[in-house]
Amino acid sequence: MKKIILAGSFALTIFFLGAGLLWAKSSGTAQAGVAAAVQGEVKITTAGSSARTLKSGDSVLMGDKIETEKNGKLQILLLDQTVFTLGPLSAITIDEFVFDPTNDSGKVKASMLKGIFRVVSGKVAHKDPKNMSVDLPAGSIGFRGTNVGGIIDGQKTMIVLLGPVGMGRIYVTNTVNGEVVGVDIDKAGNATIVDGPNRSPVPVFRVSQADLDRITEALGQTNTGTGESGVDTNLPADTSVDTQELIDILNTMDVMNQHTDDNAQDEARNNAAAAEEDKKQEKPPSYKPPT
Repeated sequence: MKKIILAGSFALTIFFLGAGLLWAKSSGTAQAGVAAAVQGEVKITTAGSSARTLKSGDSVLMGDKIETEKNGKLQILLLDQTVFTLGPLSAITIDEFVFDPTNDSGKVKASMLKGIFRVVSGKVAHKDPKNMSVDLPAGSIGFRGTNVGGIIDGQKTMIVLLGPVGMGRIYVTNTVNGEVVGVDIDKAGNATIVDGPNRSPVPVFRVSQADLDRITEALGQTNTGTGESGVDTNLPADTSVDTQELIDILNTMDVMNQHTDDNAQDEARNNAAAAEEDKKQEKPPSYKPPT
């Protein structure tokens, strides 16, 4: 099986991993990883500091917020080899990161705030899947050794399993009326949408290959199954895909699913009404006195 192809600026992270560091310290804050393949304008904000420009090779600390501008994109490689890729007009915070390289245990928790993203789970999720999660404006993604893409528009998110084919799965959940509900996606190219707070993820549906290609192109990647996790980490210099086009994909899918759901509800109501009418028209059995 092919190895993940790393961009040149990932070499710094390989050094950290090879040295077996649990984490590095910078200003008293735990280091979670490094930025790589940074293109365009990308800002990073560390707690207690103002936003500054992020460059390839810069450290990413636990609690950092990273935000790309209209021309920006980057990858974040955590020390357990989890990879986050952000497209234009996107934002993420690294909420929690703990990693022990001696046994691959730890915890990874991040929040995707807006835009388009891709996540390839690393060693922590492989060791114990419940220890990695990505929160969304509404809902959350649980990982089972795979990679996933998403598009966020306000509090609405489309989440699609990108592969590798025949391997991995994700669980997309949300809290509805105090209970956690969700869907299980285990086939590459399948997706769901979380419309907002207190809304169940919609039933799993298939994303067209054309839309999958547009999503991966906006991330500066190709959906060709390169590497162990089906991700090519070499970002090209530019992409012609507009982020608004991707939000249009999300909204179109949402309208289609809402229409399907409305039709299903109408059919259920019609069937119930027809059954009630049939029941009313049934003739009662003839009365026969006992002999």
